[in-house]
Amino acid sequence: MYPGVGSVFGSILPGVVLQSAVVGLSERPVSFSTAPTYLPDAPFISRRWATSSFNSMDVGIKWRINNALKAVGYGVQAFYRWYPDSAQTSAGFNMLQRGAGPGARRGDFGANFFVDARLASWVNMSGNVGYTFVSNPTAGGFTLLDRPDEFTWAVGLDFPVNKFFQPMLEFTSKTYVRSRTPNALEQDPMDGIAGVRIFPRRWFGVSLGYRINFNQQDADSFSGATNVTNVLIPCPVGTTGCVAQSITTTSTGTPRGFEASTDPHGYIAQFFIGRRDKRDGDVQNKVANVNSVTLSDSVISLPCRPGFRSRSGACNDSKTISVQTSASDPENDPLVYNYTVSGGRIVGTGANVQWDLSGAKEGTYTITTGVDDGCGVCGKTDTRTVKVEECPDCVQVCECPTLSVSDGGVVAPGSAMNFTANLTGGASVTYNWSVSAGTISSGQGTSSISVDTTGLAGQNVTATVDIAGLDASCNCTTTASGSGSVSAKPEKTLVDTFGKAPDDDVKARVDAFYITLNNNPNAQGYIINYGTAAEIKKRRAQIMKAINFRKYDAGRVTFVDSPGAAGTMTKFYLVPAGAEASNW
Repeated sequence: MYPGVGSVFGSILPGVVLQSAVVGLSERPVSFSTAPTYLPDAPFISRRWATSSFNSMDVGIKWRINNALKAVGYGVQAFYRWYPDSAQTSAGFNMLQRGAGPGARRGDFGANFFVDARLASWVNMSGNVGYTFVSNPTAGGFTLLDRPDEFTWAVGLDFPVNKFFQPMLEFTSKTYVRSRTPNALEQDPMDGIAGVRIFPRRWFGVSLGYRINFNQQDADSFSGATNVTNVLIPCPVGTTGCVAQSITTTSTGTPRGFEASTDPHGYIAQFFIGRRDKRDGDVQNKVANVNSVTLSDSVISLPCRPGFRSRSGACNDSKTISVQTSASDPENDPLVYNYTVSGGRIVGTGANVQWDLSGAKEGTYTITTGVDDGCGVCGKTDTRTVKVEECPDCVQVCECPTLSVSDGGVVAPGSAMNFTANLTGGASVTYNWSVSAGTISSGQGTSSISVDTTGLAGQNVTATVDIAGLDASCNCTTTASGSGSVSAKPEKTLVDTFGKAPDDDVKARVDAFYITLNNNPNAQGYIINYGTAAEIKKRRAQIMKAINFRKYDAGRVTFVDSPGAAGTMTKFYLVPAGAEASNW
């Protein structure tokens, strides 16, 4: 009447009756499963009570791949799990019926990948994902159950309030995968755990928590489901005239007779003990170091000097060097890059900058690179050198300038005579002058001079310049001359001589003399009167009468009296500027 009826708790015995009904004279199952129902972790449990036991034991390794001081860590776990009790012996199978595990003969192998991150000083986040390869329980050479492999993942948060108290939250999921013995009511558990860890001492502590199962098989699992059951009632053996009957029942929701779980949740208590490393002392800054510095160039070539050129045009005349710095800090502190140079300037900030050496002269220059993680430049620095030199490809170009000296012209005696050296070609030179006569009054060492011509009346003056600063190997002309002349000293000129004469004659002679004076505006007229004092006085009166009559400028003439023997005589002299007015 009850084929395949198994344990009310679920086991590998096939079938579980969900509903029965009285048919005829007997009660028969009307709703049941032909597949077994079992818990993969304890498939043989079949008693209402159990005893404590060691279900499983694990050994493995945990390897954090990256630096343990990083805020985010990751790594792998690998483990082997074996079960003390197995189905090979009656004693072992008895423990399996009490819930002592699956009794797998060879144990299980698994691996996980984990990540943990410190989100803040008061919260950490962890996560992992893994896979477990399981083995099956056997007895007498037969496999009792084909267990499913396990795919697991979990995520958790913990809050280190202080060194004694640590609240925690966790969510775990286990999914059964790959081929396995069919399970009528298989469940992939998803659990949430909330709890705390308490550390009375650093080397031991306790955990307390509460676990909630989020996908238990309760009445909601069958919400809206329709259950149709067909039951064939055969005739009793040995009866005649009996016709087999078929009964069909239909129901919705939870099948009649199905006992849904009511409280799949539970409490957790844990005691742990272990060794912990000694606490670090006061936090000490671990200095940052410069690992390497790379310069784009080690030599900078200056342009060729005047008179030289690049033979191939391949001289490197760049004045900027790219600087790339590699640095590290054990604590991943933010770094400030510091550069000290003996010449030029740094353009930019950070690990990649430009070293501008524009205007640098020939020589060797250094750059020292350091990094500051908050304590100043405390760690290892790096110093590199760059050489600034004239381009080695330069060859001489003899382009001689043109040199000439302007003439000094004609000047009056005692006047300054000027000479100027004219140099074309842009060369930078010095000047040295010499003159054939006279003295250099100003300008020696420059391109223009002035020569004092005092006492050089009627002479020529030659000025010669000699320049220095040109490349001697080019055999350029370095000397040039210019000439000038000094006019002769002017002499007085006798214009007229006359003795006793009437007034009209004197007046005519005065007119002629003033015409000569007006034609020589820079000259002065001299009237020399000879005779006795009375004669001289009479002659001056005649002349002044003529001057006043014509309204001539009396200031243009100078009277010189030369008393002596009797006999009136007068001489008119024209005396140019600079001429000697004496010896009449």
